[in-house]
Amino acid sequence: MTEAEKFWQEFEIAKDTLMDIDSLSEEQADKVMLDMDNKLKKYSKGLDFILGDLTSKGRSFTITANGDKEYFPFVEELMDNAPEFNLWSIEGFLQPEGKHLTMRYNGYILRSGELFFVPLENEEQKDKIGIRVGAKKIVDNEDFEICAYLLVEKMIGEYYATTLIEYFDLVTLPENYKEENFMPLDNLPDYVAWFVQNRKQKA
Repeated sequence: MTEAEKFWQEFEIAKDTLMDIDSLSEEQADKVMLDMDNKLKKYSKGLDFILGDLTSKGRSFTITANGDKEYFPFVEELMDNAPEFNLWSIEGFLQPEGKHLTMRYNGYILRSGELFFVPLENEEQKDKIGIRVGAKKIVDNEDFEICAYLLVEKMIGEYYATTLIEYFDLVTLPENYKEENFMPLDNLPDYVAWFVQNRKQKA
């Protein structure tokens, strides 16, 4: 039995308790979550999980490498070995959430509908892109830039944010931003889908 298969065996044992975690006391719920986190860390120290809210369809269990490409193969191996579990949606990497999103991080709030972007293509790395995000007002603070990046990641998902975007920066939106090819940030998911499809056709 592989280490990935062992993890899913552990998940099989814990899945019913995880599904009903809302009925537990806060102390019991914390213990269950910590126990599952330890089991996942035993498989790979670079992975975390997110337990989705309970719906009429069950719950999601998302495994993330937190954007660290070094641990992507471990996520992929787990997904390759994941059995089907009734009422569970097993997801590898933080999934794209699309347009019209808000990101809150360390006191900063950014909304995709208020931001713009311009893609930067590199002739030497035609399978990668750069993303320059423009905001009407920016704060010279690392947390503000992280907030902007996390918003982009939320829009297009962990996998493409890590494997596709080679360069990212945040600038004050120029007055002539349309002439400089800035587009609404809400267009980013469609642009990424177009770029990925175009890349496949050229391969």
